[in-house]
Amino acid sequence: MSDPARYTVGWICDLPVGYIAAQEFLDEEHNKSSFVSPNDANDYTLGKIGEHNVVIAVLPDGEYGTASAANVATNMLNSFHNIRIGLMVGIGGGVPSERHDIRLGDVVVSAPRGGESGVFQYDFGKSIQDQSFQYTRFLNQPPAILRAAMAGIRTQYERKGHQLEQAINGIFEKKYKTTSEVQMARTNHG
Repeated sequence: MSDPARYTVGWICDLPVGYIAAQEFLDEEHNKSSFVSPNDANDYTLGKIGEHNVVIAVLPDGEYGTASAANVATNMLNSFHNIRIGLMVGIGGGVPSERHDIRLGDVVVSAPRGGESGVFQYDFGKSIQDQSFQYTRFLNQPPAILRAAMAGIRTQYERKGHQLEQAINGIFEKKYKTTSEVQMARTNHG
């Protein structure tokens, strides 16, 4: 399954550790595509999550920020023309607040509210001493299909709680065959 036309979800990771985690969440991994654009320097992992064919890439070592992410996304779209949903997954800065108990390792999903996208760049605002961060502008809202999926996930969470622990345990059990290997991996990885 290396036909680039079959991939409709693009997932860009900001760091190698996120790239590893993304690869582990694949239900199946596909062979690398030989149809990648000749000027595309990205490293790709291809696979399937549920019903979705996914192409995953990571920012080059030592490169950070929106310019690098835009370059990776542009190359990805040049090589995989049918990508309909793009995800940038990484570490969010400036998330902790007195209202929300958010800690390192937590999964945070931003949701639009009040006409704002729910996602902003730190340089789209200003920080004034002894005052809260003041936003000057926001990024565009995610596509309706992602917002609808978010509403469905929120509803499922309200009804049944989260299944993150089961998903992570499933990854450990798939990767490590024996109970002692699973226990050692959990100790080493958190």
